[in-house]
Amino acid sequence: MKLALTLEADSVNVQALNMGRIVVDVDGVNLSELINKVSENGYLLRVVDKSDQHATSTPPPLTTLTCIRCSTAHITETDNAWLYSLSHQTNDDGESEWIHFTGSGYLLRTDAWSYPVLRLKRLGLSKTFRCLVVTLTRRYGVSL
Repeated sequence: MKLALTLEADSVNVQALNMGRIVVDVDGVNLSELINKVSENGYLLRVVDKSDQHATSTPPPLTTLTCIRCSTAHITETDNAWLYSLSHQTNDDGESEWIHFTGSGYLLRTDAWSYPVLRLKRLGLSKTFRCLVVTLTRRYGVSL
């Protein structure tokens, strides 16, 4: 990850952590300006107050989607073939706008349609797969 920011600060201290994360101690900077710059680049900034070590996160605007990835091991070969072909359509109004192939499964943006399960039925997906979609979206309350 490379993030370039132009901010005026009194002092900056950077420390590397595990999992590709870093800690940056910045003194004398406008915090809202820093948060806006980081969010513009699509990254997450966690602000920790020294007094009580309380962390607050600021998700980037319009870039966070809550979803569940369902592996192809949980669906039939027929459904997998349908989803693969639907996710690779190239026309402007194709199903690839809401069915995305991830390499190991599929992301379905169920919030893209008013009745996504009915849409899946019209596309020819099995009742078992549609029940899986309904169960996961109801249980976790997310776009699948």
